[in-house]
Amino acid sequence: MHNDQLARIVEALSQEPEEDYTLQQVVTEAVKNIPGCTMCSVFLRQGSTVEIAASTDPTAKHVDELQFEMDQGPCLSVLSEHEIALVRDTEHEARWPLWAVSAHELGVRSSLSVRLDYSAPRLASLNMYSDSVDGFDQDAIDRAMVYARLASVALGLAREITGLRSALQNRLVIGAAQGILMERYGLSLNRAFEVLRRRSNETNTKLHEVAQTVLEGGDVLAAS
Repeated sequence: MHNDQLARIVEALSQEPEEDYTLQQVVTEAVKNIPGCTMCSVFLRQGSTVEIAASTDPTAKHVDELQFEMDQGPCLSVLSEHEIALVRDTEHEARWPLWAVSAHELGVRSSLSVRLDYSAPRLASLNMYSDSVDGFDQDAIDRAMVYARLASVALGLAREITGLRSALQNRLVIGAAQGILMERYGLSLNRAFEVLRRRSNETNTKLHEVAQTVLEGGDVLAAS
């Protein structure tokens, strides 16, 4: 990739530092920048939980879902064993025959999956699909590897910022709930927080969720 192309990709992936938006940008930009790629998805797995986090096409999402249902396919290989998995021709793919037959029927002729490193303990793969046999040559593979590194950095940053935003929002909710309890019951700041914390422990509910109940008019003292 040339420097100007890399700069444009970085700009596109960092437009809005929010995780869901960045995930969608990752798959969109892959189609634009990886030769042979006609559709793309990001596949996430944590334990037995699987999520198709973003896709450019319903077919890409379906092809990913089939891998989990059949317990075979290049995405799963990337998540468990290899950094990269290339399928040159789904019609003659012997490693994952059940998946390959279904993918071929859906119009996928070749694929390239690359591991993304950004969301431990979740595992992630960038899955690029082509409607051409042998759609990914060595140049495309090299570009995909560089692109995956850029995407991993962008996603890691977006995930961190999303977490910080969520934490800040939760703190604001808790602070507002403390203010309501202080005014309603004449409590001190520390005592209001203790009321929220105790209710959180009693109900096994997250502290910010208890605080949200107060904001919505709930009476945590009466409830306890």
